[in-house]
Amino acid sequence: MAQKAEIRVDKVVVFDPKLEAMVKKAAKTGGDAGATEKLEEAYVIKLVPTLKFDEKAREIAASCTWTIFEGGGSKLFARLKQSKGSTARATVTPGKITQGNVDDTVGAVAEIEVKGIVKALKTIK
Repeated sequence: MAQKAEIRVDKVVVFDPKLEAMVKKAAKTGGDAGATEKLEEAYVIKLVPTLKFDEKAREIAASCTWTIFEGGGSKLFARLKQSKGSTARATVTPGKITQGNVDDTVGAVAEIEVKGIVKALKTIK
């Protein structure tokens, strides 16, 4: 039975702990948006988004690593490796980072990564 990949965000890496909930939400939303195609097997994609702040440039920078499990999350699916991760940047006012800023960076990166993963999973038999 074809089904969408399950997206989990258990851990995040952020420069400010106050932004952790926003980053988790953005990564989950972006990941779910990227997992639109149905797959024959059950896959769990665990995303680990990172949000850094560059004081000199006054920008936030997002990236995302991932791990794939098959069969509902019991076994690591190691045939896929991340060769070059996606990144996104946005100019922000320090101390006034909004959910929109995080969505535009973390959400976009998570969506791009998951779309790539799903596309690769569809080609593997």
